[in-house]
Amino acid sequence: MARAKEYIKHVACLESFWTYDVENRLSMGPVLELLGKTNGTRSVILTCNTIDEFKFNLEIVKVMKGYRILCFAFHGYPGGIHMPDLEIDMERLASFMGKNFRDWIIFFDGCRTLKVGKDRILDFISATEAKMVIGYKRDVNWLDSAALDLLILYWLQFYKDMRKFWKRFRRAYRDMVGISGLNVYHR
Repeated sequence: MARAKEYIKHVACLESFWTYDVENRLSMGPVLELLGKTNGTRSVILTCNTIDEFKFNLEIVKVMKGYRILCFAFHGYPGGIHMPDLEIDMERLASFMGKNFRDWIIFFDGCRTLKVGKDRILDFISATEAKMVIGYKRDVNWLDSAALDLLILYWLQFYKDMRKFWKRFRRAYRDMVGISGLNVYHR
């Protein structure tokens, strides 16, 4: 499928350790590597295991040219993300981000982060001026979510209009969307 250059949205991923088994570390790296090999999308993964690392990495990412997708690959809880010894709720996250990610797609790639009221998510979108928020409302198996993440990040590259993306994606992957509790909110 041909795509217009202006649709390309490179991916910045902030992630934490998924487990304490660092020898067999799970990471979004292989997913993003495969994405890059299939369609040339560039990506960067920055590890965040402390609040200072998290804030520092947000500062780096916000000025990267051509990057329009910010993926938070952390364990989640309703309304927030976990780092090893810290929780960050959506409101605090929005205060860290400010309007520096205006028109970006924010992907909460952790279990149950979007299992909150719609108003709370829309407040996050308003505070950050994100174009779209995508994430899970349920617990998701790591491998299942990795497959779905690859599909999401791949198909995002072909759409400028995020409503059209979601309509097509939801129809094509109806069962996976239903099982995972994947959901999307637009500005």
